[in-house]
Amino acid sequence: MERTQKIEESLSIVWEEREKKNYDKTDISGKISAKVEEDLLDDLVKMDYLLLEKNNVKFTNAGERAAKDVIRRQRLAERLLADVLEVGRQDVDSLACEFEHILSKEVEESICTLLGHPKECPHGLSIPQGMCCEKAKDELESIVVPLAKLSPGETGKVVYVLTRTHPQLHKLMSFGVVPGARVFIHQVFPSFVIQVEETQVALEEDIANEIFVKRLH
Repeated sequence: MERTQKIEESLSIVWEEREKKNYDKTDISGKISAKVEEDLLDDLVKMDYLLLEKNNVKFTNAGERAAKDVIRRQRLAERLLADVLEVGRQDVDSLACEFEHILSKEVEESICTLLGHPKECPHGLSIPQGMCCEKAKDELESIVVPLAKLSPGETGKVVYVLTRTHPQLHKLMSFGVVPGARVFIHQVFPSFVIQVEETQVALEEDIANEIFVKRLH
């Protein structure tokens, strides 16, 4: 394991222990030594990622930002592996740890958008928000609407796909309904019929309500 990865793994451990309300230096140092490398907690203090107050471990501002980025990438990777690639739960954690180290900021935000800006990982733990999440929230409140709100003859650009089940996500992706795709509305009753490039697709209303688009004029 490279030095950078060791630091990121250690910051991840401190973050996860904080979520459990565990700030104990001795306990956290022991977990880092067992999983990553001995005495690495002291190095994180010297690097200004952590500070010690009596026997409690806390993040500095720099450490908070770095740990947040690590946790966000890791938990988005878990969601991608579990929701899209359907990797078994027993393999998700180890693969996500490897995967998150190679995610660039651009790829991270693309994955987050594809997954509908999820708030929790498969284990039910919070995923820190990124800039794309804040941007999506602002857009949703202003110019982005569910596909079901469009009328026949209108065109929308897919911004956000919010689906609760794996089969729906796979189905939409196979039809080309992904962020950035242009969708033309042919009809809305008795079912939604849309066109994505050369493909016409019939959708049920509940699925049309999970596809958020920006109206194109």
